[in-house]
Amino acid sequence: MSVKSIFQEGMKERRRRRSLGQRGRELKEKEQALAARLTALGQKAWETSADISAFSGLRTSLGEAQRTIDDLRGQAEQLLKQQREAEEKRTRESSRLAAAVKEAEEGQQAVQRSLGEHKGTLQAAQREAQRSRERLAAIARERGQLQGKAAGADASEAEKDEITRGLALLEKDESSLQSSLAASEAAARPAAALVASLQEQAESARKKLDALRQEQKQALGEMDKALAALKDGLARNAEKAREAEALRGRSYRELGEKLASAPAADPNLAGEMAAVAAARSERDGIQAMIGGLERQRDQAQVSAYKKMTAILIGGALLLLAVVVALVVLLAPKQRQRPPASLLQGGSEAARGLQELAGQLQKGLGGVAAASERIQGGKIEIASEKALRAALPVVPSWRLREARYNRGSHEKLETAAQQAEYAGPGGDAVHLQLTDAGTASALLAPLKMVISMGIRVDDASVMQQTAMVGGLAVVERVDKKEGESTLALVHRDRYLAEIKTRSARGLPLLREFAAAMDLSRLP
Repeated sequence: MSVKSIFQEGMKERRRRRSLGQRGRELKEKEQALAARLTALGQKAWETSADISAFSGLRTSLGEAQRTIDDLRGQAEQLLKQQREAEEKRTRESSRLAAAVKEAEEGQQAVQRSLGEHKGTLQAAQREAQRSRERLAAIARERGQLQGKAAGADASEAEKDEITRGLALLEKDESSLQSSLAASEAAARPAAALVASLQEQAESARKKLDALRQEQKQALGEMDKALAALKDGLARNAEKAREAEALRGRSYRELGEKLASAPAADPNLAGEMAAVAAARSERDGIQAMIGGLERQRDQAQVSAYKKMTAILIGGALLLLAVVVALVVLLAPKQRQRPPASLLQGGSEAARGLQELAGQLQKGLGGVAAASERIQGGKIEIASEKALRAALPVVPSWRLREARYNRGSHEKLETAAQQAEYAGPGGDAVHLQLTDAGTASALLAPLKMVISMGIRVDDASVMQQTAMVGGLAVVERVDKKEGESTLALVHRDRYLAEIKTRSARGLPLLREFAAAMDLSRLP
């Protein structure tokens, strides 16, 4: 079969599969609609007391379910009443205790202010008395010095007269100071007694405030526990009510199915019976369409579809290789490394590779322009710093090596950041983040494959699409080589490819992909 025939027949199978998927979703919706109509029929029959004596088992189960629901509703009402009362009690008690604490705080503050004022008065009197004592002691020393000088044999009469006048002045100061000292001490005695009394009051106020705060904490804590228990009871009640209502709903549906199949129907249920018949007819129509699509299955088309998907995926992987080749082939950094060193001089290998690069550039002449149209303007290739900032940081894994390559040839520019990670047990992960740059239009076929949601699983390979962190990715497992690969395209420009031979395989690669910070890419 030619490639053209493969794609023609494969697309027929793809359209059939898409139609099957669409009809499958429609069938699910119709099944749900029919179930709702049957439930409504059974509910109407129960609530209108229609004759369902032929279905005694259902009548018994519905009666039990209704009693259970009624009991649970009664319990819920009682619990809600208790909850409201408990909340009101807590509000009252909280207000009362808060007012008591505030009053105690204000009383303590008033005592502290009074204590501070009277302490100040006492300390002023004590300082004044201390100054008087110090001055009296100084007068006593000065008197002793003057008296010793007057008793000296070499003192003249004039000096003795002067000493006499000085002693008289000292005596006068001493008398005044003694009176002042007596007054300060007299004033300090009641002030000291008052300060002692205020200190006792301050201590009592502190203890009272501490006791009130402890009472507030304990009382509100106990009430909060009681409220939490009531809320827990309400939650358990609600869960039981949901289970009982679900059981009743299933019984309604079962009753509706039996009524719909019964030979005679209650006239009061005519509207619901008609709705069930219409829903069932719609469901049957969809089932008939699915049956027709299943009968259209052609083995040749199925085989062509599998070949087509393999060609598409292989082509996408080839384009990935082209993008990577652009980075390696056109990167100036690689010119001095073997085997790129063969490009030097006029060797036949150098001429061959240069000719290949020229042909590639000629064949992709419109790629740069198309890429800039897709990106909405001139493309600035991502720097090493920008690409490295997007690399993942995964717990227990170490970035062992990172290499940056940037390639340019006339209008084609690309860049790639390669990273080698070392993990537990000797496992390794290789990651390459490529800025396709002016060659980003080449990523369109890969995006098409991702959007098709193709899955292939045979003896040698498993390939599928999946979602990681809100991004569509292509996953591949080479069963023979034991290598897992994950690839994703970001903003129609960046290509990330992650590989590992670890036994963890795809789950490990998904962890790395989710850890990438693609928002930091320019």
